[in-house]
Amino acid sequence: MKYLFIVISVGLVAASALTFFSFSEKQNDRPVLRWMTGVNPVREKQAELFEQWMIDNGYPAVELRIEGPKKTQKNIVQGVSGVAGDIFDCYYGEINLFQSIGLLEDVTDAAEEMGFGLSETYAGVWSDLAIDGRQYGFPRCVDTFVCWANVEAFEKVGLSAPPAVWTLEEFERIGAQYVDLSNRPGEHQTVYFSTQWGLFATTTLLRSMGVDIYNETMTGSYLDKPEARELYATVYRWVNDLNLIPTAAESKALSSQSSRTDKGVIYLFSQGNFGLIFAGRYATLYFREIGPKKLSISEYPHKAYRNAISFARSSAVYKGSKHKDLAVYFLKFMASDVYNKEIAENPDGLPPSPKFAYGEAFSHPEEYPNEWGLHDQIRDVVNEIGISFSYSPYLQMSTLIRKERNAMDSFLADRISVEEALSELALSIETDMVRFTSESEKLKVKYAKQVQDQKEIERLRREGKMVPLYLITNPFYRRYYVDKGWSLPEG
Repeated sequence: MKYLFIVISVGLVAASALTFFSFSEKQNDRPVLRWMTGVNPVREKQAELFEQWMIDNGYPAVELRIEGPKKTQKNIVQGVSGVAGDIFDCYYGEINLFQSIGLLEDVTDAAEEMGFGLSETYAGVWSDLAIDGRQYGFPRCVDTFVCWANVEAFEKVGLSAPPAVWTLEEFERIGAQYVDLSNRPGEHQTVYFSTQWGLFATTTLLRSMGVDIYNETMTGSYLDKPEARELYATVYRWVNDLNLIPTAAESKALSSQSSRTDKGVIYLFSQGNFGLIFAGRYATLYFREIGPKKLSISEYPHKAYRNAISFARSSAVYKGSKHKDLAVYFLKFMASDVYNKEIAENPDGLPPSPKFAYGEAFSHPEEYPNEWGLHDQIRDVVNEIGISFSYSPYLQMSTLIRKERNAMDSFLADRISVEEALSELALSIETDMVRFTSESEKLKVKYAKQVQDQKEIERLRREGKMVPLYLITNPFYRRYYVDKGWSLPEG
């Protein structure tokens, strides 16, 4: 019965979408491209810019129609049904997900010919765009997570803002001072050093210890390593012993007391309830609205290896599109001067082409002198230490986030030991990988080969020999092995 319902639902979606799209295109002399993204004034302006850019450059006139809200499941259902939009917005591993089920057009050749190849954007996000050497998208913008500090809140208690580069020990020492000075003895705590930690923050700190959540070929998990146990124990101390970070219950209680529930954590940050918040350049759009006005930026704290997770919010062409030849122009548009200048001035991340992340409009926005220098810092983090997240083709990102969050919450709530939490988490991840790959013969063959590659990497490391870079697919280890001298740079 469940499968019958799914089949009927997909059929109804396909029929209604096909009817709507067919009717709407008949009302317009220009071909209609449908962009599956979030609906907001920024996207509407970008759509207008694209339509005019096509005309100005002598390309076919088109109408770019925005259709949202952006939902992964919606794109999958419509894509499998053959009626999805022409252009997908892809975040956080969705290019890997959509490509694995055959929804995306390979644009490698078009990218080289039309000038939106990988060399046109930041090396730190290439893994977000290409799979097995083939390109499937181009960034709408690029960003990274940094620690934003409310300088006014620090100065209020007589402290300087955290340094731009700092260690785990400095994070703990400064955090303890901030919490101690910001809360009155004997009263309920209302001020914390930082917001809750998410998967990207945990991964960044773990990488600073030389370990990633996945192994070198992303066929298994390294979350049962001693380094992971050390990190999770440290986070436990920050949450439960030093009260630097709120528990889930404390965070929820704070949010319920906020008078600006629409902006949630941003508002609490502006009020000084959090000294730090973790976000990218896009956060300046919110800060401009509700503050704080005096800000500073720090990298994530590290133990030994400085790094940051850089990511691309990308667009990709739907393989079943009737207008694939026109949709590809949208990717070319995102590498254009017109589009990049728009992103440089409107801080929805970094402009996709690095050369536009310089100059007065980017570095010194005229109406916001309090931001001068901050945009440059974010650009430098991406350029110098930015590495893509490890999106394994054998596990959906949503599954990883859910499993890791559940393990962290159980551990922090004392329902399970750190050893049990991480060993069970690693085993659960690897079990799901095997189950996921068994559903596709092509993926099953690829997985089996990379398991053998992993064994070869481990043998070479035991023997102290150089590891060929082509064996490594995990973007973190591709960078880390070269920096450690365990592999030679590509080429």
